[in-house]
Amino acid sequence: MSEAASFLFDRSIFTVNLLIICVLFLIPLEKRRRFPLRLAAGAALCIALSFLFPHTNLKYIVELAAAGAFVYSVCAVSPQDAAYCAVCAYATQHFAHALYLFLFRADRGAPQLSLPYLLCCAGPYVLFYFLFARKLPENGRYHVDIKFSLVSTALVLVFALWLSDVAGSYFALDSSPLYYVCKAYAMLCCFFVLWVQVAHRQKLRIQREFDLQQQLWSKQKAQYELSRTNIDLINRKCHDLKHQVAALRTVVPDDEREKYLAEIENSIQIYDSTIETGSEVLDTVLTEKSLYCEQHRISMTCVADGSKLGFLDAVDVYTIFGNALDNAIESVSAVDDPARRLISVSVWSRSDLLLIQFENYYEGALSFRDGVPVTTKEDTDYHGFGLKSIRYAVEKYDGCMGIYPDNQLFLLRISIPIP
Repeated sequence: MSEAASFLFDRSIFTVNLLIICVLFLIPLEKRRRFPLRLAAGAALCIALSFLFPHTNLKYIVELAAAGAFVYSVCAVSPQDAAYCAVCAYATQHFAHALYLFLFRADRGAPQLSLPYLLCCAGPYVLFYFLFARKLPENGRYHVDIKFSLVSTALVLVFALWLSDVAGSYFALDSSPLYYVCKAYAMLCCFFVLWVQVAHRQKLRIQREFDLQQQLWSKQKAQYELSRTNIDLINRKCHDLKHQVAALRTVVPDDEREKYLAEIENSIQIYDSTIETGSEVLDTVLTEKSLYCEQHRISMTCVADGSKLGFLDAVDVYTIFGNALDNAIESVSAVDDPARRLISVSVWSRSDLLLIQFENYYEGALSFRDGVPVTTKEDTDYHGFGLKSIRYAVEKYDGCMGIYPDNQLFLLRISIPIP
């Protein structure tokens, strides 16, 4: 390598590597408008900045800050997320640099552009992308927790950098074993801090989903109590109205009055037809949903032995049947053919298993993500958290849930062991 090329490589190699890794880490992030132009201009500015400083700790700090500004300029993220991306990129860069020095450099000489150097860079970059870069963001953002994510990561990496300086300053000249210990420890720090970040992110996502399920459960409980109260009230009022209509008929006969009273009786007949399955909770849900179906020209049939649901919590029964019927109603509401606006509900037992089945027609194509159907619309759940709530309630009893779409017929099957 010529002296000029060596100078350019020496001055810019840290920035070039850092920018390459930043690009890998920002792939899952939400991009700003004119992303290619911003990317090219930002990279050029960062590389130009790298020639303004000699090799000192200040140079690395400035270039790291420039990398954070680069990420912020090309991605629609917060300044904290941009700084976090740059710090994670530095952890990857430092791991690759320490790996090269551990394997091929036992003196204080700077790395040279060579096949071993390129392999030591490319290997960790690809590995860290699949292990960390793809898993850290959520919906195009990092949503950085300043205290845990950014500060803890930066502190660990500062410690790793200090170890590298110590190893390079005191242990390299005589090829001391402590040199290799420090380099190995620096690599371990870089890998471990990113591994912890991914684990922490996954824990937060699980906790958020659990909290949301708890909120949904509380709302389902309140909705069930309200529905039961309302339906009881409607049934009492309708029962009273039927007696009042019968009493009016004993008055002087009149054709118009008879016709009018017949219309009143027919209009309230639906509200007096409470479904009886042997489960008060199931009766409440089915009556509530049947009223809606009647008003919206949807046919709902039910063959259910509600007595088999006795071991389930009332709110879980409401959650399972309420969400499943809401999903079915939403699906068939989009069906134009009146003959296909059908919903079927079945509940029975077989060999110590409680079996629940929902059938309804739907229109459009279905695709699946995490076992839950989604529409062709981007980021839109076909059944949203409804199916997740059902699955959560079913798994509380060691049950399982299956979804089987076939020829525009959506089939939801649930099996729960009967204790």
